[in-house]
Amino acid sequence: MSFFIRSGDGGKAGSGGFAGKKRKLTEDSEGKKFKKGKGVDDENIESDGSDIEGMGDVGYESEEDLETAEEKKLRMAKLYLQEIEKELKERADDGGEDEAGDGEAVKERLMEDVEADKGKLRKEVTATLDFDKVESEYLQDKHHNLSITCSVVSSDSKYLYTGSKDKGLIKWELSTGNKLFKIKGGKKGCEERKEDEEDSVELEGHCYSLTCLALSSDNKFLASGDTKKYIYIWDSHSMSRIHAFKGHKSDISGLAFRKGTHTLYSSSNDRSVKIWDVDQKSYVETLYGHQSAVTAIDAGSRERCISTGGKDCSVRVWKIIEESQLVFNHSGYSVDCVKLLNEEQWVTAGEDGHLAVWGVVRKKPLATVEVCHGRDPVNNQPFWITSLATLYNTDMVATGSRDGDVRIWSIGDQFKSIKLVKKLQIAGFVNSLNISSEGRLIVAAVGQEHRLGRWWVEKRAKNRIQILKIKNLS
Repeated sequence: MSFFIRSGDGGKAGSGGFAGKKRKLTEDSEGKKFKKGKGVDDENIESDGSDIEGMGDVGYESEEDLETAEEKKLRMAKLYLQEIEKELKERADDGGEDEAGDGEAVKERLMEDVEADKGKLRKEVTATLDFDKVESEYLQDKHHNLSITCSVVSSDSKYLYTGSKDKGLIKWELSTGNKLFKIKGGKKGCEERKEDEEDSVELEGHCYSLTCLALSSDNKFLASGDTKKYIYIWDSHSMSRIHAFKGHKSDISGLAFRKGTHTLYSSSNDRSVKIWDVDQKSYVETLYGHQSAVTAIDAGSRERCISTGGKDCSVRVWKIIEESQLVFNHSGYSVDCVKLLNEEQWVTAGEDGHLAVWGVVRKKPLATVEVCHGRDPVNNQPFWITSLATLYNTDMVATGSRDGDVRIWSIGDQFKSIKLVKKLQIAGFVNSLNISSEGRLIVAAVGQEHRLGRWWVEKRAKNRIQILKIKNLS
């Protein structure tokens, strides 16, 4: 395809390819690793991981070390079936229709997983929900006195994590609205100061406005990014800070964990995407190609990620193993938001008000709605789409702006149509959206200002979380 780019130029910035192979590391006199030929602070990566290469035999071996490839496949298949049976049993215990150990239920689940891997799975969830009877709940806190900019919901829909322009980070219990942890931000410049024992508590949180959050699929790690190029890694249960990644040269615009792993992808206004290994607390590599600030990023279970380039009007699918990328160009003014529908299709939205569905096999959008939130009556300009959410492997999409509504959309069969399902009233800038695992909760992070700036102020709005509770159709 003409939009398939493979690195062949050494991975120079702006060339449309990947960065080069990982640079070899050497050590200084104190045993600290740094890039050969460059100073220690070149990428500003800190790592507490130990170097185990070159260690001798530790003196034991497990049965797994001796198994053949066929035996390993059989073992993994048995574990996979056990996980499916366990999930079906838990669903039955919760009052679901599936029975534990039911052969047809297991078969149906296996077929569903195959369809999901092929990018063909599309459950029609919007048709099962009653959008005419939606209840709203609100969450507020003094650590979110300024606009809330980002939010993420745990995969089990039990917890909510939120960040704001006033640097506050909060963990909520969704069922009760209780605040489990509140982390106060520090003063500007505090990251540059040496942390001593006396002020370690003060310096726990970010010292600059939070811009994005991401949670690993096992709910173990929370990642947060700010406007001063810092990425913090937290234990999502205790909310203790584990590590800080430093390497980007500008604001962090997006974070995403690869599903089923602790590989973290980050995007930045410095026009790059970086890959991090959270388990090893280490930097992996940098991906170059966008010609403007990278505005958003998302990832599925495959070893790839997808990013948007804002005013360069492109979407790029990065194939990590192949060291290549697919480039998709949009004809509008900007592409600011991206969310995967499945492993093969995704949706984008932008400042020009568009909502579009894309697939990896076609360069142009499969379906598009122009000016999907209408026009501002003051200047007749399209309302900027400020947030976007999808319910993975379903037809459900939600968009937010500042027009007073969150809009629910249904993606049609073969991903070739977009239908407006319902408008749900929310006042203010909807800076972040999340849909719970079954689609019955929509969590909106709302502010008086846009998450990226202060171009407008919606005085009628409040800086808070609005939770929309949706019931199933009877």
